Amino acid sequence: MAAAETHVADEDYLTILVPLADLMDRRGYARAAMTVRWYMAARDPSILNLCVARFAQVPPVDRARTLALMGKLDEAAREMENASLIAAAAIYREQAEDWRGARTLWSRLAQAVLTASDVDAYSAALIQCNLARCAQRCGDAQQAHDAIVLAVRLLEEAADHFEAVGLRERAFDCFQVLIQLGREHQTFEDVVEGFVNCIRILREDHLKTFALHFLDDAIGVARERDELSAAATLALEASQYARATGHAGEALHYTRLQAELWREAAHQHLARGDSPEIAENALLAAVVAFGEVGQFARVGALYAELAALELPDARRAHYERAKRRYGEVRDDAPADAPRALRSRQDAGAPEVWHVDLLEWEQAGSAAECAADVLLGKAWPPLTKRKALLARLTALYVEGVKDDGTPEYVGAQVRLADQLAQMQLYVALSPLERLWRSRHRPVRVAVLAALQRLFFKRTFVTLRAALIDTDLGLVDCAGTAMEALHFAEAFDPLSRVVRESASPKVRASAISALARIDTGEAAEFLLGVLAHGSPPDCAAASRSLREARGTSFMTLARSEIASSPPRMQATLREILGS
Repeated sequence: MAAAETHVADEDYLTILVPLADLMDRRGYARAAMTVRWYMAARDPSILNLCVARFAQVPPVDRARTLALMGKLDEAAREMENASLIAAAAIYREQAEDWRGARTLWSRLAQAVLTASDVDAYSAALIQCNLARCAQRCGDAQQAHDAIVLAVRLLEEAADHFEAVGLRERAFDCFQVLIQLGREHQTFEDVVEGFVNCIRILREDHLKTFALHFLDDAIGVARERDELSAAATLALEASQYARATGHAGEALHYTRLQAELWREAAHQHLARGDSPEIAENALLAAVVAFGEVGQFARVGALYAELAALELPDARRAHYERAKRRYGEVRDDAPADAPRALRSRQDAGAPEVWHVDLLEWEQAGSAAECAADVLLGKAWPPLTKRKALLARLTALYVEGVKDDGTPEYVGAQVRLADQLAQMQLYVALSPLERLWRSRHRPVRVAVLAALQRLFFKRTFVTLRAALIDTDLGLVDCAGTAMEALHFAEAFDPLSRVVRESASPKVRASAISALARIDTGEAAEFLLGVLAHGSPPDCAAASRSLREARGTSFMTLARSEIASSPPRMQATLREILGS
């Protein structure tokens, strides 16, 4: 209970942990005592010697984590192998730069996964990605190539499966890995395939800003690889999409960038000795783009370049006349177009190669998930304290048989709350495992926990709860869903409105959508008001009257004059509130 006061000063918190670790030792809870000392070791590494002295009382996985904290990565890898956690062992080998040892482990794991009766294509693909990286480090180009080819096939297979079952966010993960795989191994086709599909999913999910960010990154990668025609084509798509979504500054920027890229591509073709007609097509595309942004002096310069190409006399004469027409014109627009958005730094997600495999190997273990957070370098002390508490509870929950006693069920309920308090994506896997509990209070606790985790993956469990035969759980899921009003939740919430047969469930989703202050959500709710069923219209009207966002108000004011009389009355009532 004292350790649960996580907001105290660090010195005060340590005075709680010292007797707590001692008490755990006296009670024979060796794993719990070692967990407490892991936190204390951040201040005093010598405490780890007490952990080593108790190695005989804990399983190999705890010994491995302690050895890793001490910098003994080779020994840590051996202990992880003893625990049959091959992916974790391989990662330790990589951290120790033992690439041959890591390659052996990834190869062994790849064989085991691919020969299993039920192959997990996504995990198998990630294993092949890691195998390719290690083989490349070991100078084995053939094994690296074979692993890449298999990884790409498995990623495409996994992405197809995820999209078929409605898990577009998991398909998105597959394509992000494909991007990073292509970057690491210089395979531009894989980079393009990954970017194109990521952008497609973002556009389908109406995440306009993120789609533009990915388009920007894709253009940058294409330019780095001297794939200028591809970069120009992507810039054309970006300008059209930015214009369609109301990002005028971005549209102007990408149109001008497109023109520059077409011009560079033409020069590249000529330098390579390609046909003049190919360079001509690129220069004409640049003419159109520069004309769109008012760069008419640049258009005249391009016609001069066209007239100098080795083309039929009639076409050269035509370009010469065009050049003279633009002889005295000036540029109407500034050379540098303003931009409304800024790109992300990197579209890749290299940590997915390790993080998602560790999650897969841990199979939803809350104890191991919490240990990763407790020992991770990225998290602040407050988060680590909450992970410490979650692990202490999880060690009990996962260490004894489910006997259905109030003590055991209460521990599971407490664990769900403690996992949610970490407010991290990694908490979702153990919560998904807890959702499969046979005890109703535990499932209710999981739904209460999910309303604090603002991730698209949260909706995987919520959507399962929304079709449960227990109507009380359905109500709990609806309450949780109403709390998840963040921009990326638009797609799963709108899907619930479109697909659910329950007016009450749809009303919960509409309530959350009304508090998402984006243009996409505003347009969707306007459509519900105009074409939805009477219960949905009533729910939308009620939710919008209570909401305080500006996006719907702006849209409603622009649409009210052209709306039918009934719709005008509804919009006036909402705006008046």
